[in-house]
Amino acid sequence: MTEGKLPTRIVHISDLHCPAKNPAQPEALIASIRDAAPDIVAVTGDLTRRAREREFVLAAALVKALPGEKLIVPGNHDVPFLTERFHRPFARFTRSVGAQPLFLETPDVLLIGLNTAIGASASAWDWSLGVAPETRVAPVAGLLAERRGNRLGIVTCHHPLRPHALDRRRSTTARGIAAFAELAAAGMRVVLHGHLHRASKTCVDGACEIAANTALSDRERGGPAGYNLIDIANGGWRALSVRWDGKRYGLGEAAEL
Repeated sequence: MTEGKLPTRIVHISDLHCPAKNPAQPEALIASIRDAAPDIVAVTGDLTRRAREREFVLAAALVKALPGEKLIVPGNHDVPFLTERFHRPFARFTRSVGAQPLFLETPDVLLIGLNTAIGASASAWDWSLGVAPETRVAPVAGLLAERRGNRLGIVTCHHPLRPHALDRRRSTTARGIAAFAELAAAGMRVVLHGHLHRASKTCVDGACEIAANTALSDRERGGPAGYNLIDIANGGWRALSVRWDGKRYGLGEAAEL
């Protein structure tokens, strides 16, 4: 990353799966993110375990306590299991976190949300996997092309758009590869996602996917729970992983992805 002042900082959290099994963990997460002082908090889905109303209440209170502007997209765990899945899959999510902006922007960044979760589909038997239909991707690509300018174009979604080498089944998103290519052509340079519970960075032809581990739950894969920091300055950016050590989130020991 180019040396200089860091004018934009994004905290990327995902897969909260409220309620946390460790009761001390939510306050520790809030304290660490407050210390990080982000301009924007990107929340990439799975705020709850089973989309229960009480879980959404806990998740909404936690997110409200965080500093900075927020852009929140739903995950597959934010869709109720029963009747609402078929006719109002995102109603509880919207009641809990409110209607989300299409995008957030700073002088350095254009951040746009993309919903990759589904309620139910006759063509997909595993509703936990992601979808990236043209009807959802085209408006995001249009915003990127129209508004990005010289800024870093970032798309946030719950599911990865490209298969991940360590978890190919769970990273299979319908039409994901085509969506990644379309968004990259429109000016996307970074995708922030969750779902895999793995902190990682993978790049293809100048566009990178950054995954966050679960922020709060004990369903860790490939490393401890945590969140990501993305710092943008002077035309460059870097991604750091902040990890839970059982007592705190070690902001001072953040490791580059």
